[in-house]
Amino acid sequence: MKKSDNELSNDELEALKRYRARQARKTQPTIKKEKYPTTGYKKDSNVLHLYVKDVRILTPKEYEALKAAIPSERHKTMFEILLITGLRYEEFLRLYNNRVWYNETRNIIHLPEEAQLKSKRAQRERTVHPLPFGFSYFMRAFWAGTKPPLEATWNKNMQRWAITAGLNPYGMSVKTTRKTIESWQIAAGIAESTVCLRAGHNSVTSMNHYQGLAFSEDELRDIRKKLTEWGILKQ
Repeated sequence: MKKSDNELSNDELEALKRYRARQARKTQPTIKKEKYPTTGYKKDSNVLHLYVKDVRILTPKEYEALKAAIPSERHKTMFEILLITGLRYEEFLRLYNNRVWYNETRNIIHLPEEAQLKSKRAQRERTVHPLPFGFSYFMRAFWAGTKPPLEATWNKNMQRWAITAGLNPYGMSVKTTRKTIESWQIAAGIAESTVCLRAGHNSVTSMNHYQGLAFSEDELRDIRKKLTEWGILKQ
C-alpha cells in the first residue's frame, strides 16, 4: 500500500522532494542561449554581405580601424595573433600555457591533439603556417604579459572596440578574427584545401559559406597586399 506524505520518514520525505524537483525541472522549457550574444545590437544593413552565420567579417580597412581603437598594446598583440593565425579561441588560450607549440626556428605553430577539445575535429593535430617574418616578436610579447581574458570578456572587448572604431558591434566576437582570415584567403584565390588544413576544418565544404562575400576591387587589392605581407599569399 502506498504511504501518504504524513507516514514517510524524514529521509524518505527529503528523497521525495528531490525527486519532485528533478521532475519539475524536466518539464520546464529549455531556453537556448546564444553563444555569441548580440547584446541588443542590430545587424548592419549596409554590410549584410560581410556576415557569415551572423559573425562579422572585417575588410582590411576595418581591421586597421579596429586595431587602432584598441587602447592596450597587450590586447593589440593578441588581436594580431588571433587574426594572422586564425586560431580558435580555446586553442589561443592553451597556446599561452604551451610555449613549445611555437617553433621559433621554423616560425610555425604546431597544435597537438590536446590543443582543442572539439569532439568532431577531423585533424587530430595540425601546423599553422606560413606566418609572417618577425612573428616571434608577437609571441614573445604574448608570453611576457598576463593570461588572455576569458572568451566572454574578449567578446565584450571586440564589441566595445568596434563602437570606438565607428563600426557596428553586431556579430563582433572571438570568431571574427578566425572567419576574417579564412575569408581573405578564399577571396585571394588560395586553394580551399590549403585554407582548410591551416584552419583545421573537417572538409572543403565548410568553405562554401565564404563564397557569397562580396569584397570590392579595392578591398581585394588590400587583402592580397596584406596576405602577401604576412607571407600567407605567395606571388
